[in-house]
Amino acid sequence: MTRYALISRSVEYEARLASLLGPELTAVPGQYLTFGTDEVLERIPETPHIALLGPVLNYEETRQLVGGLTERYPEVGIIVVREQRADLEDWVDGMRLHAVLAPDASDATALRLFDRLKGWLTQVYGTDTAAGDWGGFAVEVPEPEPERESTPSFDDLAGLAVVTPIAVRPPSAEPAEPPELEWLFPAALPQGARSEILAVVAPKGGQGKTTISINLAAALADAAPNSVVLVDADVQFGDIAAALDLHPAHTLVDAASAAATGDELVLKTYLTRHADGFYVVPGTASPELGDDLTAPQLGALLRSLAQIFRYVIVDTTPGLGEHTLAVIENATDAVFVTNMGVPSLRAMRKELELLLQIGLLPNNKHVVLNFSEKQSGLSLRDAERIVGAKMNVVVPRSSAVLLASNRGVPLLHADARDGAAVALRDLALRIDPAAHARRKRPNRRAVAE
Repeated sequence: MTRYALISRSVEYEARLASLLGPELTAVPGQYLTFGTDEVLERIPETPHIALLGPVLNYEETRQLVGGLTERYPEVGIIVVREQRADLEDWVDGMRLHAVLAPDASDATALRLFDRLKGWLTQVYGTDTAAGDWGGFAVEVPEPEPERESTPSFDDLAGLAVVTPIAVRPPSAEPAEPPELEWLFPAALPQGARSEILAVVAPKGGQGKTTISINLAAALADAAPNSVVLVDADVQFGDIAAALDLHPAHTLVDAASAAATGDELVLKTYLTRHADGFYVVPGTASPELGDDLTAPQLGALLRSLAQIFRYVIVDTTPGLGEHTLAVIENATDAVFVTNMGVPSLRAMRKELELLLQIGLLPNNKHVVLNFSEKQSGLSLRDAERIVGAKMNVVVPRSSAVLLASNRGVPLLHADARDGAAVALRDLALRIDPAAHARRKRPNRRAVAE
């Protein structure tokens, strides 16, 4: 019985997939496309459950095949097999498909993808449909959770992300208007690539750490799309999700679990993607849940994320509690944030002195003077004298910061010309000189490089 259909011009890939799937695979040479899409589809003897298109098919051939398969077999899972390229998003945009798989993905990766897609299709269409009977394959259909939609949401399918970049789409009720490309999980960093963990710390609350963390992530994502993750490690009162108007399915506690930190695939499913090209590990849902997260768990999470992302930005709990110290201990850079108040400046001095004394002061430190204003009664020189360190970046007080936060967008992309936005961009440029402002296309998703 046909379980999988492959349409490809690559003899090598066909042979590899045939050895992997055996008699459950029906392969149709792409050369038959010369006679039209219908001729190719007629050569598939019965309804396939999963169709793989490529490699070595051009855009128009792939588009027509996706349309033809969708029309004939509305419940089929469609995977495009294509190398990761800079134009991947534009290439698959507008197609009703479920995943993009690199042709050089390992057999284990491919089988894992097939298995998860099968399970997801079963949840959507039920076991009485074509997607339900999978012979010797075990398909686990989770029990429905209370107050859960009967059809799995897009986030439920996010588990299809594997070692290679995977783009996932839910089936569209209106194929003429398919959904936007929502997810492109980052691949692991190449061997030898440098990763940086940036701890954003302050001795007291209310210094603007969260705003600085968010905008630092947005700026670095301009330079390295999909290579930045923002971790809300304020374990009790983290509010990054609220500041970015995100509604995550998973939180810091999930991401820091042993199951996630021990398995890159699982960890990726716990990430929340922001439209500006960076990922977020949201804070805990309630203060009591934060108490269950240990400092070693947080450190393990950061080390795991550093294997995937170029930049790991961590918004910490105020002060130098065990969680903040765990972040600093793993950090390559630290951004120290204070305001113009004398108590805050003195607290910052004590924090820097203590970290130096215990040997945890990162070599790369960036001191930010936030909420700067002439009416404070202190000059920049006064502030530096109290802290005992040079202020690397001075961020002026601005009403645009609050406005952007209330809108749920980074200030850098809400009002790039605002004085505070310019200063925050300067902070990002200290870390990555390529983090210049870039013109963004509206309603588009960045593609993993």
